Amino acid sequence: MKRALGSLEWTERAIFFATGLLLFAGALALLKRSVELLLPMFAGDSGSTLAYASQFLDVVLLVLMLIELAYTVMLSLRGSVLQAEPFLIVGLIAVIRRMLVITVGEHVPNGSSVTGSANELAVLTGVVLALVASIYILRLRPKRDPSAQPPNTTTATRS
Repeated sequence: MKRALGSLEWTERAIFFATGLLLFAGALALLKRSVELLLPMFAGDSGSTLAYASQFLDVVLLVLMLIELAYTVMLSLRGSVLQAEPFLIVGLIAVIRRMLVITVGEHVPNGSSVTGSANELAVLTGVVLALVASIYILRLRPKRDPSAQPPNTTTATRS
């Protein structure tokens, strides 16, 4: 039984490691793409600069999301308990990313309708407030020692 559990734990770590490598590789590829988008921003006219800036922000925020996820995978590899806060931060970055895309889209010709954008921005603002409140509440909680036993667990001792 111990051998089977050891094999499963090793497999889990190998999968986490491979996932972390893929996330970092994706982040590096997107970082390269962001540099490619940054260079034309300096050379173009104001209309194309805004379009490139929108794409640049989109890619950079996606890089941040990937790095947060990779950080969470690294915590799992170190044996730490999986925490909710990095996932909330990724969600917050994703919502802000969407808000920026909508906002820039209103200034680019052939953008989406203003009414639909306003409604979506209102909903996204509520989501941002909920995520920030969740992160704040999580940070208020006292930190637990991962090696400590849960308070309701009793251990039997042999006499």
